[in-house]
Amino acid sequence: MDWTLNDIPELSGKVIIVTGANSGLGFETTRELACKGAKVVMACRNFQRATTARQKILDTVPNADLDIMLLDMASQKSVADFADKFREKYERLDVLINNAGIMAAPYSETMDGFENHFATNYLGHFALTARLFDLLEATAGARVVNVSSLAYFLGNKINFDNLFYKNRKGYGRWRAYGRSKMEMLLFAYEMQRRLTAAGKSTIALAAHPGLAQTNIMPAQAKNAVSRRVLSLFSHVFKPTIYGAMPLIRAATDETVRGGEYFGPSKGRMPDVVKSNKASHNRQAARKLWEVSEELTGLHYLDDQN
Repeated sequence: MDWTLNDIPELSGKVIIVTGANSGLGFETTRELACKGAKVVMACRNFQRATTARQKILDTVPNADLDIMLLDMASQKSVADFADKFREKYERLDVLINNAGIMAAPYSETMDGFENHFATNYLGHFALTARLFDLLEATAGARVVNVSSLAYFLGNKINFDNLFYKNRKGYGRWRAYGRSKMEMLLFAYEMQRRLTAAGKSTIALAAHPGLAQTNIMPAQAKNAVSRRVLSLFSHVFKPTIYGAMPLIRAATDETVRGGEYFGPSKGRMPDVVKSNKASHNRQAARKLWEVSEELTGLHYLDDQN
């Protein structure tokens, strides 16, 4: 039987963080979780846009319990500040949805010296999860949901000697985006392996939206060719809510198991899907985890092997 939004359980008392909650997948996910009574922390970079998004949700869900907290995933300092402030306000964390991201953007480096896709889509979420892990583990039934993409296969081979595309060496907008989404998959699978080995109760999952309309697609169509391509294929993309459904199922379905990957199935309905062999490369996943610990200075879930 297909899983639908009607299958979302009652979420009263649950505290859920959605990064990038003000638009696209994050907005749709936030609204549906709020409909079921969850306390949703909208972790957003822009306060004005987050406030506008919050009001849009309140217009249709008057009792929505929404808390805006500033978070720039590209900044390790912002991640640390967010985690500290979250701890001051909350004593539990039921679900962390690592959703915020950029797509096929021109080459740039963050203030921390990292390539922007790597920093925003992946490393910031690795650090956020690390900084909030003890709260997750202290909350019964907690889970982490990493958002990937169908484009993850563009990152099948990760060059650990050139993670930041220094001097733009080897850089391509879609290659960098795809690799960051592969990193999110490797992160989810490796985290679940470590959780299992350590006997932890938290579970890690991944999800992708399929071919769904999101705000970052037109935002990255900077030239006439890109805009034309989007226009030609616009009929293929499903409404954003269908892209959000795999995220929502991974975050709320009480029957999920750690390490599962959700995406659209049978056209629209979310279900467990498979990812390619490269995403299950344990050596690459372990290396990525270790490098991420070195880059962030954050160590958790030590490898038990």
